[in-house]
Formats: sequence, structure tokens, C-alpha cells
Amino acid sequence: MFKNLIAGLALIFEGAKREVKLIFSDSAVITSYIFSVLFVFFFYSYVYSNEVIEDLSIVVVDQDNSKLSQQVGRMLDATAQVNVTYKTQSVDIAQQLYKEEKVHGIIIIPPDFGHDIQKGLTPSVSAYCDAAYMLYYKQTIGAVMRTMGTINAQIEVNKTMSSGVPMKQAMASRRPFNPVPVPLYNINSGYGTFLLPVVFLIALQTLQISAMGVIGGTLREGNLFARTFSYANRKYGIFFSTIGRSLAYLVFSMFLMMIATLVVTRAFNFPLRGNLFEIIVFLIPFILAVTFLGMTAVNFFRKREEALMIVTIFSLPTMLFSGASWPMSSFPLWMQKLSVFVPTTLGAQGYVSLSQFGASLYEIKDIFIQMWLVCIFYFILALWTNRRFICKKTTNSI
Repeated sequence: MFKNLIAGLALIFEGAKREVKLIFSDSAVITSYIFSVLFVFFFYSYVYSNEVIEDLSIVVVDQDNSKLSQQVGRMLDATAQVNVTYKTQSVDIAQQLYKEEKVHGIIIIPPDFGHDIQKGLTPSVSAYCDAAYMLYYKQTIGAVMRTMGTINAQIEVNKTMSSGVPMKQAMASRRPFNPVPVPLYNINSGYGTFLLPVVFLIALQTLQISAMGVIGGTLREGNLFARTFSYANRKYGIFFSTIGRSLAYLVFSMFLMMIATLVVTRAFNFPLRGNLFEIIVFLIPFILAVTFLGMTAVNFFRKREEALMIVTIFSLPTMLFSGASWPMSSFPLWMQKLSVFVPTTLGAQGYVSLSQFGASLYEIKDIFIQMWLVCIFYFILALWTNRRFICKKTTNSI
């Protein structure tokens, strides 16, 4: 019994050592797995570190030049989101300012704006927002909506007061209750705080599987799989070898996630509310599930280049399945069930709950258990895949 245990530990150690050697013997793997992951972590965090943009430069094209239209311009300028840098009556001048990147939005107040409102008509204020950068669009359209909402409220209150209703009652009829929104976990409504924890996991999953695909494709392309892992072609060798190989990725990926969790978040002032030990415990089944998925994906990679192309294609669906860009409740039921087999689906839910919401591991025990089930599922597939290639007799195998 003790002898078998020692032999199993030796196989685990040998599997980890061989996998580390494969990783560091291929510059493409080092670049895609180590440096690219770190680059994504720091680059995306830097881009979205300014989570809330204030005083965004815009131009107001006031074609009415009435008292009310001027009030709209002043109210826009008073918002925290935008700064009315230029005012003009020419759309051509506004377009030129936009092309020169002096402004990031154009607000057009049409002719007879004030006159139409006095007649009871509903004029339209056009907002042309820079959608090349999502935060520019969000801030511009948000400022316009808030300003026009306030203008509409003032007009309705004035109409009500003109019929003899006191101001307090007129305001109460316009707004019977006063909602007070209180963001619980994303106080500044920042895009980085909302998105980056999910991006960390998706980047790690995509780039790790790509690197594993490059290694697997290289071995398959040269018929070297059986030779490289010939030591595992013995009793229980596939089992212990698979565990050993996964430990190599577990160490590297956990190191990368700790950099994201401890270094990147603090460097760019993103919140971290969870218990670090519980975060590490949760990341273990996630990283193992990604690793076993990568071993299974070798079935589809006959050449090293195929891994980069195929895995990249699935990065966008992975983002959708995480629920960050589109709520999962809006997906069909069959797609919701299918998304569970993507490690980042459950991984993103658990990681965000622990690191951003401050939840405990016990509070997300259902997600944690499901994460382990996905891990075991891919472990079984990884065993089958490794057995298929290691035990396959080739001209180069031993």
C-alpha cells in the first residue's frame, strides 16, 4: 500500500515536472500563457481605471437661440458628466470640431424649440454621441436624458400651476414619491468595477487553453504524445499523470490570479471585499476545470496553430455566458443549461460574489459544489483523452 502511494506520488511529481518543461520550452506558450495574461490584467485595468468620466467636452448647436434653449445649454453644462466647451448655430462647425476630436458629443437644439413647447408641441433634441468608447457614450446620453427630464418636469409643473394648483401640489402630482438610488457594491457605477473581475477569469481561461492547445497540437503534429508521457503507460499511471500535469497549471494560474486579485485591484483602486483564503479555495476547482477542459480540447487540435484560432472564436460566447454583457435570464433555458459547462460561467458568479459582494464561501455553496462537479466532469474527459493519446501505438512511442 505504502509502496503504491510512493509510486503514485512519483508519477504526480513526474507529470508536473514534464508539463513545466513543456511550458518553458516553447516561447509561444510562455508568451500566450504568462505574459499575455498579465498584459490583459494590467492593460484592461489601466484603460478602465478612470471608471467615471467627468466634464466630457461636447458642443451644443443651438439653432433656436431662445431663452429656453439657452437654459438647456446651461443645464447640460451644469451636469457632472459633460462640459459644454463650444456653442454654435452651425452643424457643419460642430461636425468639424468632432472630426478634430475637440469634442466627443454633439447636441442639436432645433429651430423653434421654445416656440413649439409654448404651443404644446413636442420638439426633439438630437444627441450624437461618440460610441467608439462606451464610457463617452454613457456619459453624454446620461447628461442629455437627465437635463431633458428636468426640463420636462419643469414644464409640466408650470402647466399645472397655471390652472391654479399650488406649487407643492403641482410638484407632488409630477413626482408622487422621491426614489433614492443607493448602489450597494459599485458605488460610483464604474465600468471597471463591473467588468474587470469577469475579464480576469475569461482572459485566464482563454489564454491557458490556447497555450495547452499549442502544446497538445505540437505533440500530436510530431507524433510525440506517447513518447513524452510514456512513463504514464502503467497501472493507474494515466490517473496520477493527469493530476500531476494539472498541478503545474494550478500553480501558475493561481499565481496569475493572485496578481490580479491583490496587485492589480489595489494598483488601480478596484474594490476587494472578500476573504482572500475563501477566494483561493474557490479558484482551485475553477482552475482545475479550465485545465482539464484544455486537456480534453487537445482532441480538436491536430496542429499548434489550430488552438489559437479555435479558442479565440469561442472567447465572445464565453463572455456572453458569464452574464457580464447580457443577463443570463434572457437566454433560452437550453442555453442556460449549456453555459454551465463553460468554467467561467460559474467561476465568474462565484469570484464576483466573493471578491466584490463580500459573500462567504458558505453563502455560495451551491455554485462551489457545481464548480467541483464541472471539474470532475472534465477530469473524466481528460483521463479518457490522455489515455487515448498516451496508450496509442505510434512509430515514435516506446
